[in-house]
Amino acid sequence: MIAYIPARSGSKRIPNKNIKLLNGRPIITYAIETLKQLEFISDIYVSTDSPKIKDIAEKAGAKVPNIRTKSLADDKTGFMDLIKKDIPQYFTKNESKDVLFVLATAALVPAQTYNDAYEKWNKISPDILMSCKEYEKSPYWALAPDSNGFLKPLFKEMVYINSQDLPKAYTDAGLFYYFNLDGMLDYDSHKVVDKLVPYLINEEWAIDIDTIDDWKKLESLI
Repeated sequence: MIAYIPARSGSKRIPNKNIKLLNGRPIITYAIETLKQLEFISDIYVSTDSPKIKDIAEKAGAKVPNIRTKSLADDKTGFMDLIKKDIPQYFTKNESKDVLFVLATAALVPAQTYNDAYEKWNKISPDILMSCKEYEKSPYWALAPDSNGFLKPLFKEMVYINSQDLPKAYTDAGLFYYFNLDGMLDYDSHKVVDKLVPYLINEEWAIDIDTIDDWKKLESLI
């Protein structure tokens, strides 16, 4: 199994987010250092369009065989674009194509969590195992405006159910994913597969870093 970290340079809300200094170190180096502790990982690859990120990643112990093309490094490039058009280059033809896909900002995830998630992925053999957290409030009671601006329930049949009886609902924690590359190529979304298994994580680790306040929260936790 390889580890794959996407790290493009074009973050608009927080410039250079993937290498911004966190407690004096580029944030991507936290993920790389943790992945180096995992015995089931053969190689750690960082995919980037930036020579600066390439240099930082290689000094931390990752491999960056080439610079990612600009067409796969804009803000329209999605998860499945990387799976279908970028990740295949890191495998030989007959090699087992198991992947641990890790976000560059997953600085707080400890090695033991990756080990536990790997065991679950091996045991169940899903299409993808995704780091998840539970919704704080159930989305089954969500309301959205109609064409006239009046709120309507998204799930009308659910508004009659007591909150404690609603099904559990999960959201992508945006930290890591386990999958086999060949098994994912026929899908159009990593969230619309036949067998998606959640791995619940500590919610403090799942900070979606979009604002300076998000970054400050991460700094306080690190």
